[in-house]
Amino acid sequence: SDLDNSSKVAQGDDIYETKGTGYVRCVSFDLDETCWPTKPPIVQAQQVLSSRMAVAMPKAYAAGAISQMGALFAEIRTEKPLVAHDLTEQRRLALLRLAAMHGDTISSEDAAGIVDEFVTSRSQTGAYLFPDVSACIGSLRAAGLVVGAVTDGNAHVSRDQVVAPLFDFSICAEEAGATKEGLAPHLMAAAEAGCHPSQ
Repeated sequence: SDLDNSSKVAQGDDIYETKGTGYVRCVSFDLDETCWPTKPPIVQAQQVLSSRMAVAMPKAYAAGAISQMGALFAEIRTEKPLVAHDLTEQRRLALLRLAAMHGDTISSEDAAGIVDEFVTSRSQTGAYLFPDVSACIGSLRAAGLVVGAVTDGNAHVSRDQVVAPLFDFSICAEEAGATKEGLAPHLMAAAEAGCHPSQ
């Protein structure tokens, strides 16, 4: 059958013909609970966030304000739907609100710096990889496939020395401007891989 060698995908007036083994050229992975457990990196990042708040936002820290972050995220998503996909921006805005609520003075740049430290810690995931992840991804790349990470979270694989070499590219929701429920991250993945979305 011709299906063993090629596939034609119609889109508008264009016909895209893809050739190759199995037609697939790119495989993308989610990260949390796919490549590693969610909790350990989050716990270590929360510890970093807490220690930074203790210095930069002492009143909020003393009041245990870090426990209010989740509720503030929900408020921010409701008030600012354009950042509903962006956990990094939500956390920055939440820190500014907590500082104002508890009488701390912190600049937007300082809040962004704290969040960046959180994200860097959040991205240190190599120690938590599930046992078969490296071998699985390695076998896919050895077969000639492009392997990427597409996540709604804000772990950046490029910030971890163990994880970064596993992937050809990575896309976070904040970079795509949308979560994986939308097309944008997947179209970006296809562009990064240099292939048609059907591949």
